Amino acid sequence: MNQSDPDRERLTLTMTALDDGLKRITQKYKDAVRFFYEDPETFGAGHFVFYPENDTRSRFAIEEQYTGTDWSDDERLPTSWTWTAEREVRQPDGRYVWGVERNGEARAEDFWPVLVEAENWARRTQNRTARNAQFGIGHRRGNEPPAPRL
Repeated sequence: MNQSDPDRERLTLTMTALDDGLKRITQKYKDAVRFFYEDPETFGAGHFVFYPENDTRSRFAIEEQYTGTDWSDDERLPTSWTWTAEREVRQPDGRYVWGVERNGEARAEDFWPVLVEAENWARRTQNRTARNAQFGIGHRRGNEPPAPRL
């Protein structure tokens, strides 16, 4: 890797701060979201991925971006991150594909917007979960048809 020692130190600190922020979000919204470290080459989402606690029909994924290197470099450090909020969208043939709701990119020097977007997504997910629970959505028993509850 051709980065200088000060660059490596700065990028390492930034990567650690992002990881710490994601862990904080996970703890704060632990009843609404799940957090995973994933491999985008295998799973296609990102390096850091949030899913709603009770389903996998939406996700918030963050992918590391590298400059001057690739996956094969064990010493690689991210120089930026891309983020994507996605939701499954049904196609006319019945298949589901990931549709992008929002996305963006942040350089290492300005990674805070990634954490803001991740926390906003987690908060919206928590609010949607609470709203659905309030109205009994998604919590039917057996073959009971949906009906108003008194």
